[in-house]
Amino acid sequence: MGKDLIQKKRQWPAILVICIGAFLNLTACSQLSEKPAEPTLSPVSKTVEDSEKTSVENQVDSPSAKMSPQTMYQILLAEMLVQKGNNSAAFGVLYPVASETRDPKLAERVFQLSMSTYDLTAIKESAKLWRDVSPDEAVAWKASYLMSVREGNIEQGIDFWKRYQALSTNTLAQDLIAASIRVPQTAPAEYGLPFLSAVHQLYPNEPAGIYGLGAAAETYGDYQTAIQYLEQAAPLYQTQADKDDEAFVAAKVYRETNRLLANAYLKSNQAALGLKRLEDYVDEHDDDWLMQERYARLEVKAGFYQRAEKRYLRIIENEPKAYTSKLSVALLRLERDEFASAEKLLVELQDVPQYRSTALYYLGVSAQEQNHLKQAKGYYGLIQSQDYLVDAQLHIAEIDFSTIGLQKTIQNLNAVKASSPEDQIKLYRGKAVFYNLSGEKEKAIEEYSQALAIDQNQVELYLMQAMLFYDLKQFDRYETNLKKALSINPNDVDVLNALGYFYAEQNRELDQATELLDKALSLAPDRYYVLDSRGWLAYQKGQYKEAESYLKRALDIQLDDEVLIHLIHTQWRLNKKTAATRLWKKYHSKFPDNQRLQRILLDLSS
Repeated sequence: MGKDLIQKKRQWPAILVICIGAFLNLTACSQLSEKPAEPTLSPVSKTVEDSEKTSVENQVDSPSAKMSPQTMYQILLAEMLVQKGNNSAAFGVLYPVASETRDPKLAERVFQLSMSTYDLTAIKESAKLWRDVSPDEAVAWKASYLMSVREGNIEQGIDFWKRYQALSTNTLAQDLIAASIRVPQTAPAEYGLPFLSAVHQLYPNEPAGIYGLGAAAETYGDYQTAIQYLEQAAPLYQTQADKDDEAFVAAKVYRETNRLLANAYLKSNQAALGLKRLEDYVDEHDDDWLMQERYARLEVKAGFYQRAEKRYLRIIENEPKAYTSKLSVALLRLERDEFASAEKLLVELQDVPQYRSTALYYLGVSAQEQNHLKQAKGYYGLIQSQDYLVDAQLHIAEIDFSTIGLQKTIQNLNAVKASSPEDQIKLYRGKAVFYNLSGEKEKAIEEYSQALAIDQNQVELYLMQAMLFYDLKQFDRYETNLKKALSINPNDVDVLNALGYFYAEQNRELDQATELLDKALSLAPDRYYVLDSRGWLAYQKGQYKEAESYLKRALDIQLDDEVLIHLIHTQWRLNKKTAATRLWKKYHSKFPDNQRLQRILLDLSS
């Protein structure tokens, strides 16, 4: 596990989905857009653009009622404050006036000002005032249902939604899709998804409601729910797209549905299923370059690297500014140690401002892996932007460590400025690695503790710290760390394996070990070290034939000295001494430093 502790960013930046607009901007004109360099297409949300505008710069008409000089002065003062950019003060001046006069135009203006303050109480109160004095104003009810959802009042939110929909000049489909955009911007998933589900139940056969629930779930990161509803929506919009009168809108939503599905499959680690489900769409829409790019990412995730590279190259050929695809090809080639062709692409990306740091970083990685250490440090040293600065400095420390020693390495890392919690954790983690390499395990443990003080939910930190506890034979702390990690993520294969193997090795808690390792194996059936752990557990339980089966599968996947030792032990127990001896003769010379393996036959014969 050691070399993985300083993470190398062998992954290309995710395509950014940028929602433009204020926190509760009630005009549904927010766009889903890619980086300018990537293939772009008109967003679905453009189709559902509302007619209502609530920009604070756009003053409403003059108040409808006759105002006193004092009232007019306060209105003028508020507008002067707006011109100076002090919208909060303007709201404070105008809200009491609107409350007293009950003037519809002032109520609308106060609502506009509240939106610009980002003060949720102000927004809620001004929306209530506006709907009270202008009960036929759709936008007031729209703001009200959003605020109700944000506070978790789903029932009230549905009531306000119904009032809004009855007054809205938009189509039902437009309002449903707009809600799928606005609600995730406004409310947490625990409130937003139940609300949108309740809205969907009001119109169970409306495709936009199905799509909207799936799209919102994807935004929230609830990928299984997203897949469930987006898969229902896709064929409905595909059918609609064949009708002339609805083809334009339906085709756009159908396209966006498939793009969101690709993202959901990718982020839920269901790449193989995603490739199968989306294959027809990708084949039929070979000029949807954004979808082609996402499908290529699924191919990478599923291990189809050559197919992915071919797809990326076709994207680049048709979209010369598809820089993310170009970076992806470079990284695929780096993985195959095709350094020259990878570096050619990275050098080209150096000239693209938004990709410069990324290109420099991977040029450094390429040079370092070729042992061109001076060149690697040169590339890392050119990085100034925060996104790769800490990673670059960690690599420089890795290069210099053997010559400058531990004390200077730690001193250099302490001088690195890490502005984000993520980067601070990287530095603590890096220092832990260097302390461990120097044999100062207690100090390494303390660095991991510092990292965990920043984020107590990082499973990998608990696991790495646990390995140090194991080395120091602090088995109680080792076990505690792994249990804590499992309480955070019960499906982490490496933690399940570590704790299950620990119990097997200790020859205790074997029933729990069986449960842990069977779960790990169900999640990762082809990981050789999980098969090895499960095989050794079977050995400890006296189930030698079962153990042999697991261990043979593990050795077929990876020639590993620990697996070899376990399999020889097992075959010896099964009285297959000839097979065990043959296995030892075939492979022992590949692991000359493993003394247990070198003398295993002598130990078994004694």
